[in-house]
Amino acid sequence: MDSPALKLHLLRDRIAAKYHQSLASSDGSLRAFALNQLQRLWESGQLDQVVEKPAFFELVRVVNDPEVFGYLRGKIQQVPELKAKLLSWVERSKAEEVQPMAANALTLLVKSGVQFNGADLRGIRIPGADLSNGVFDSAQLQGADLRKTNLRMSWLRQATLSGAQMAGVQFGEWSYLQEESPVYSCTYSPDGKSCAVGLRNSQISVYSTSTWERIHTLEGHTDSVRSVVYSPSGSQVASGSLDCTVRLWDARSGAHMRTLEGHTDGVWSVAYAPSGSQIASGSSDCTVRLWDAHSGAHVRTLEGHTDGIWSVAYAPSGSQIASGSSDCTVRLWNAQSGALGYTLEGHTGGVWSVAYSPSGSQIASSSVDNTVRLWGAQSGAHVHTLKGHTSAVLSVVYSPSGEQIASGSRDNTVRLWDAQSGTLKHILEGHTITVRSVAYAPSGEQIASGSGDNTVRLWDVPSGTLRHTLESHTDGVWSVACSSSGSQIASGSGDKTVRLWDARSGTLRHTLRGHTSWISSVVYAPSGEQIASASWDTVRLWDAHSGVLKHILEGYTKSLNNIAYSPCGSQIALGRLDKIRLWSAQSGVLRHTLEGHTDDVRSVVYSPSGEQIASGSLDNTIRLWDARSGALGHILEGHTKSVNSVAYSPSGEQVASGSLDNTIRLWNAQSGTLGYILEGHTDNVRSVVYSPRGSQIASSSDDYTVRLWDAQSGTLGHTLEGHTDDIRSVVYSPSGEQIASGSSDNTMRLWDVASGQCRAVIEGFDGGLWSIVWKTTRDGSYLVTGGADKSVRWWEVKKAGEETKAILCWSSGHETLTVKGALFEGARGLSKSNERLLTQRGARLLES
Repeated sequence: MDSPALKLHLLRDRIAAKYHQSLASSDGSLRAFALNQLQRLWESGQLDQVVEKPAFFELVRVVNDPEVFGYLRGKIQQVPELKAKLLSWVERSKAEEVQPMAANALTLLVKSGVQFNGADLRGIRIPGADLSNGVFDSAQLQGADLRKTNLRMSWLRQATLSGAQMAGVQFGEWSYLQEESPVYSCTYSPDGKSCAVGLRNSQISVYSTSTWERIHTLEGHTDSVRSVVYSPSGSQVASGSLDCTVRLWDARSGAHMRTLEGHTDGVWSVAYAPSGSQIASGSSDCTVRLWDAHSGAHVRTLEGHTDGIWSVAYAPSGSQIASGSSDCTVRLWNAQSGALGYTLEGHTGGVWSVAYSPSGSQIASSSVDNTVRLWGAQSGAHVHTLKGHTSAVLSVVYSPSGEQIASGSRDNTVRLWDAQSGTLKHILEGHTITVRSVAYAPSGEQIASGSGDNTVRLWDVPSGTLRHTLESHTDGVWSVACSSSGSQIASGSGDKTVRLWDARSGTLRHTLRGHTSWISSVVYAPSGEQIASASWDTVRLWDAHSGVLKHILEGYTKSLNNIAYSPCGSQIALGRLDKIRLWSAQSGVLRHTLEGHTDDVRSVVYSPSGEQIASGSLDNTIRLWDARSGALGHILEGHTKSVNSVAYSPSGEQVASGSLDNTIRLWNAQSGTLGYILEGHTDNVRSVVYSPRGSQIASSSDDYTVRLWDAQSGTLGHTLEGHTDDIRSVVYSPSGEQIASGSSDNTMRLWDVASGQCRAVIEGFDGGLWSIVWKTTRDGSYLVTGGADKSVRWWEVKKAGEETKAILCWSSGHETLTVKGALFEGARGLSKSNERLLTQRGARLLES
């Protein structure tokens, strides 16, 4: 079958639609064929007609390849007329019978990265469109025909969908199950009709999967339930607990049947043999015990591990048992004799979970070393290492077909992998705390994930491959910065890259690679010509226009905390451990090493004149240095705990310091004498910042408040309350009239400085908001945000009287369904499950 056209024909006509994308994406010839066809249309000036040619559009849709959509995106950006032609189909659908072409056009626009923030899409008719990962912030979709559209991981914050037709719409996930305790285990019954959930509070919840209503609560354990599993027949449930017991329950009635005792420490894992006649349990007492499933009698104890056992699994044939242990090994045992077969070594941390493929030929193991390893079950040979999680992987499981592997991690994500190649296929995000358990439904079409955030989330298993990897960061954005002109944005991420964005369009200009560790800070030189990026490995200096690496400032392994340019841009100050080093920004040559602190330096800042440097340290002091010679001027003592933040007033006459002792201190920058001690915060002070005119100081604290102080008298003006978690970033507007604060509570708040009133709460961030920049250009007032959800966003701030709005201009990417504040009043055809999901996510469902 060499012809790509024939392959596509057979794919469409002979294979179920749910497998199209996964098969097509693995075939390089179809990708090349799609690109070739698009290029031919482009060369003939007919690229916009792809939406009118069902065969061509189906080819693009089925292949669903980032390179193909990257090609389309480039052409749409190059030729405004092409975008306009595609948009015209969408507009025409409001009044004309052009639904298929309109749906195709909007699908191409969304997949090519076009965003529809604030767009008037009222009454459009686009049934069947694929709008997954689309950005529709505050869009008007009243009365739209959205039947059978794919809205998986779409951004619909503040959108209006009143009266929209939504029968058959796919959101890619279901409403989650809310528990009163962290979830440690979840599993489906063999027939898929029920789901059992093991909880830290010692209970087991059992749900009907037809309604997702709780039908039983199994009580009897006296400590956390770490493992729950159904017998192969589905008639029985076994549970393992930290109370050192295994309990057997009647699956139909929920009645307790018997308790299996013998372990001398907590039971972390239980598994049934495929025949259902035997149960294996793994314990912190370093043993695996085998039990008769009918009588509960102890059969055998498997010994050999040198540390606690966290996971046990039977091979599908029942002839072998795998166990994973805190001793970093997987051991394979003969299930009949108990004899040890192989010891699989390679993990560098404890093994939390083991699973057999349905064929029994392969074993997957997940570990505290952040990896999943695949092994040959017969030979014990290592096959693949799956890397991508950024923290311990606590659960791993194969899909019923054996084609896919799901893993859950302390990084709060579920990741889906190709079982043959080890390629990452998808990342499922939404949990806010560790994912401890993942399970496939017997149909293979749904995944349940249990988390420490007290929820079980239910996901439709996505098809195809991981998308939106060409431009978006693949890890949290720790720092954002804006050039002095406001035309460019830099972002630094845990994915070890710096990315440069056009501020107006959101177009990615450059990806700066070279760091080998996460990037904690990015800073523009005052001229805007250079960027400095700080990582645990090195500091790198880049040309801001070309993205070319200019210098590497080395010697900063795993300890860099902060970075600052001098006001003239000629010098860079870097804090590392207990020293500050001063470098030439032009040559990258080290000029001075400032020594004197006795613990890590947490904050370094230049005075406005550039003549002095202030540094704050874990040694509880602030030190003032001559920026030219590096000589120590003053040691400012008085704080009783670490100094987290220091700042100069705009005049340079005063220094403010914020400390873990809950206070802010104000010092004379010339004499080093203490002026005032500002008391009022009830927890650590994380940052201090002066207003643009210097008359006021804002301080943020772990007490979830921002406090505003008079810089001359030290008196408290306002306490800004409303955040419900740590405040990670605080910034004044350039005019000084407003403040923006970003928090781990997933919100940004805009405050009026004069009154202390909150004027706007911007929700929809999936994870903490870590960095904010406020920039005013000739076009308006803008905010740049970066945080845990991997996205860089550009917002326009508009103020009308006492009302302030932050309007999303563009987002670099999006990987979760966001409907916060969206209105679905009178939307038709939504399933009850979808209604519950939307309500849980903060949408408004009002009866018309």
